Amino acid sequence: MSVSMRDVRKVLDPEEPDYAAAARLGTDSLPHLRRLVAGDDPLLAAKAAYAAGQLAGDTGQDVVTTAARSDDPTLRVAAASAAASLPPESAAAVLSDLVADDDPGVRKVALAAVPADPPTELADRIQQASLAPQAAPAEPVPNGEQPLGTMPGERADSGLMPGEGPTTGLMPGEGPGADRGMGDSGIQPKPGKMPGEE
Repeated sequence: MSVSMRDVRKVLDPEEPDYAAAARLGTDSLPHLRRLVAGDDPLLAAKAAYAAGQLAGDTGQDVVTTAARSDDPTLRVAAASAAASLPPESAAAVLSDLVADDDPGVRKVALAAVPADPPTELADRIQQASLAPQAAPAEPVPNGEQPLGTMPGERADSGLMPGEGPTTGLMPGEGPGADRGMGDSGIQPKPGKMPGEE
């Protein structure tokens, strides 16, 4: 089946893309997805990166990896999210740098995409990232004013709410990780969820 850019754009252009239809386009869509990821439309590039992760096996890994190396954090978030659909070894290769990304949103999505039994190299990378030095606290704002673009209590220097860890972007008690969020019940919350949230 020959797939054109028009076919790819037809499933990715809507506000809610049809990723199942994108996956059905198969590997013939890869050249077009590569072009979109390298293009100048960040939203469309992010959709293309995620769509590449939905292809069978690890056929879209190179497109997802390209997105993971982007300067745009939106594209890196899409790559981290797409990695969750890749086979574990391929996901680990994509997530290796993203779990220690400078952007807390990228780190949070990357950590949520880590396979259940990550390869040793990725587990080590996560451990190293969690031991990284923490960001310095923000300077107080004169007259107690809230800095523009921040929520009350949010640190202007990092975009994190009080209690969120700078290396994970997660609130205390949020997953992932076997050592986090496990109370006496032994129930592990889903990544990004507080204990007791479904």
